[in-house]
Amino acid sequence: VMQWLVGVPLIILIALLPVINPPLITTTATNFGVVMATFAMTPLIAIGLNVVVGQTGLLDLGYVGFYAVGAYVVALLTSPSSPLWGSTDHGFFSGPWAWLACVPLAIIITGITGVILGTPTLRVRGDCLAIVTLGFGEIVRLLADNLTDVTNGATGLQSVLYPEIGRSADSPGGVFSTANNTSSLNYGVWWYWFGIAAVIIVLIVIGNLERSR
Repeated sequence: VMQWLVGVPLIILIALLPVINPPLITTTATNFGVVMATFAMTPLIAIGLNVVVGQTGLLDLGYVGFYAVGAYVVALLTSPSSPLWGSTDHGFFSGPWAWLACVPLAIIITGITGVILGTPTLRVRGDCLAIVTLGFGEIVRLLADNLTDVTNGATGLQSVLYPEIGRSADSPGGVFSTANNTSSLNYGVWWYWFGIAAVIIVLIVIGNLERSR
């Protein structure tokens, strides 16, 4: 009970940071909500890395490569510039709720990638495992930069779909659209809240996994 009494107000306070704009940490040259949205992505990587390195003791230096695999799956399925499709119409993956289908697909494909990498590499330990996984991370980065016909190189794939929620006359693309940048609750704040919700869900899943047999 005490954990909830302390945790819930703390989470609410953290969620309201880009709305309150505390003077000591608020950015001036860049919108604070957008900065916090980027900040919200980092704990997701850290939680997964903690499972691999902290809880299982595997020195994985290429973990972020899996993050890239999931991101590119969503981008390749929904971006108008994706080479997987012959036109900008991606059928089911062109709709406003296509991202709902992309998220589980990204998780599944990333998991398959992990199995493919893990099957041969989990036979090694320590420094050898670190070198193998570091190589995997570098391979993913080099492929993303050099397979320009697939990933569009360093420029990346543009107009990736997002949750089209809260459409209005002022924000026809919804609250997550980059066009929603005039109010205090701009797109950065909404992405920040989305990231916090994702972190909470992942923490609950990881906590149950840790306590399970």
